[in-house]
Parts: sequence; structure tokens; C-alpha cells
Amino acid sequence: MSSENVSASRAAGREKGKVAALSEHIRKYLIVYTLLSVAVAVPVGYYTMNYTEGNEGLFSNLVILFAILTIYPSMIQLKSEGFVKELRSWKPILVSLAYVFILSPFVAILIEPTLGQTIGTGFVVSNIVPASSASLGYVLISGGSIELATALAIVSLIVAIPAIPIILGLYSSQVSSAIPVEPVLLSVVYILVLPLIAGQITRYALIRWKGPIVVNKTSKKYFSLTTMLSMLALIFVLVDKEAGVIVSRPDLVGLLIGYQSAIIIGILALSVFVSRRMHLSYENHQAVAFISVTKNQSVAAAIAVFALNPEAALSPAVIPMIQPVIAIAYIHLERFVKRFFGVREMVAET
Repeated sequence: MSSENVSASRAAGREKGKVAALSEHIRKYLIVYTLLSVAVAVPVGYYTMNYTEGNEGLFSNLVILFAILTIYPSMIQLKSEGFVKELRSWKPILVSLAYVFILSPFVAILIEPTLGQTIGTGFVVSNIVPASSASLGYVLISGGSIELATALAIVSLIVAIPAIPIILGLYSSQVSSAIPVEPVLLSVVYILVLPLIAGQITRYALIRWKGPIVVNKTSKKYFSLTTMLSMLALIFVLVDKEAGVIVSRPDLVGLLIGYQSAIIIGILALSVFVSRRMHLSYENHQAVAFISVTKNQSVAAAIAVFALNPEAALSPAVIPMIQPVIAIAYIHLERFVKRFFGVREMVAET
């Protein structure tokens, strides 16, 4: 090997080492960076409210962009043969659907009277929508099964189309006929279908160019880093967009955050014990947990604005403040969760 090739190889090795170190650093302190992102977004968004309101389309596009960038790396890691196989995993699919469309809405409906009709209805809507765009990103970071998570996400999105109007119809006959299907269908395209197609095309091209080992193992740190940075950017934009409401109604915001935190933590705790009793692996449990508790508040906001009342959009505006914080805090508990599932810690690769 020539001296130039040796130098290039060493430079590439150092670059990979820096990326791996940065990825590990952000993952280790992800909860800190998440809280920092929220803390900065609130004052920035509040003092730039006029600009945000005048550029609503720009911020909506940024939300979609960062949502896609959050899920895209997961779709490159997705092994299509494993994903098709997981569509036949009916037990975790049924359990996840029960969390998403039965347990979460039931608890929200019980809480609704304490919030008032309009805001309470928005809170119910926030708890009957399917998985968020960040859900697969959380699964990737936590070492869960991307294949099962994608299968769960697709099934929940399909079920959501009839389930949302049915559940709202049972909850209140006044809104059952006004629930638009279009926001749900668009969410399928934006947060899953497009990244899935683009990710699989990228995966095929990378395997042909670099080989499967590079895609499945060597590049994992790059994918993880991209997911985490995109997730932090998404959190910042979501909070920035609603900073005016957050500052002007702190008491109500605090109540919504408290209620949603209780629902998320309760379902996460329940899912750990249910998954253990079902003898699910740690990887499959993480897929079920994150797909079940992290909701697509963009869809909830669209339904609230178009089908209900703009004031009902307060819940889907506030919940993105706490949802990622709890999800990332749960990721930091992976060592304890792994022990519960009987997974031994492996020596880190060098």
C-alpha cells in the first residue's frame, strides 16, 4: 500500500473515531440536550412570535423536514426481509394496538372533564393518534427492533384511519362526522412511506457500493448521530412554534404536561411487565413500548384545527414538550430494562 493510501486510511479512521465519540457523547447526555433544546426554544419562540406567525408555512415545512430526517436513518438500517416477517408477529401487534387505541384513549376520556370540553377534546385527540415520526428514531437509539417497530407503525397508521373517527364518535357524536381522513393519510406519506422508500433505495445503493457489513455495522454510529441531531432540531422547532401559548397559559400547560406524563409513564411501566410475561425479547419490547407511547401530535393538531376548534390544538402543541423528554429519559434506563429482560451487557466494540 502506498504512503498516500496509508495516510488516507488513517485519516478516515480518525474521522470515524470522532463521529463515534460524538455520537456516544450525545447519546450519553441526550436528556440534557433535549431539556436544553426546550429551554432555549421557549424564549426564542416567544420573542420571535411575529416572525413565526408570519411564516407559518416555513415552520410547518421544517417540522416535516426534521421529522423525515429523524426517521430516514432508521429506514436505511431496516432489513426488508425481517420487516415482512415481523408483520406476522400478531401478539406484539395486538398488544401495541391495545395501548394506542384502547388504553390511552380510555384514560384521556376519563381526564377530559377536568380540562373543559374544547381543550379536553383536543387532549383526547392527542391520545388516539398513531406513532410519531420520532418513534422509529427512539427505537434505533435504544437498540430495539427496527423491523418490528416499522411493522407496528404501519399497522397502527392503517388502523388509525377508521379508529380515530370511531373512537371520537363514541366519545362525542358532535365531532364524529367532522373528522378529516386527509391529515392521517398525509401523515402516512410524510412520516413513513417516503422515508421508507428513500431509505431502502439508499440501503440498496450502499450495499452495492460498500457491502452489507459497512451498512449494518460500520455506519451505525453515523445513522444514530443523524437521528439524534434531527430529533433535537425537531423538538426545538415544535416548541418554538407554540412558545406564545406556552408562556401565556402556564397553569393549563402544566396540567396538560402532568396528565400526559402520567399516561406515558404508566403505559411504559405496564408494557415492561406485559412484555416480560409474554416473553418478548428486549429488542421487541422496545419497539412495542416506543410505538405505543409516542404519538404523532402533528396529526392531532391538524384534526383539532380542521375538525374541531383552534383552541383544541393546545394539547398537541404542548405534548411535544414532554413526550420526547420522557422517551429519552426511558432510553437512559436501558441498563435496568435490559437486566429485567435478562440481557447481559456486552463489551463495547473497538
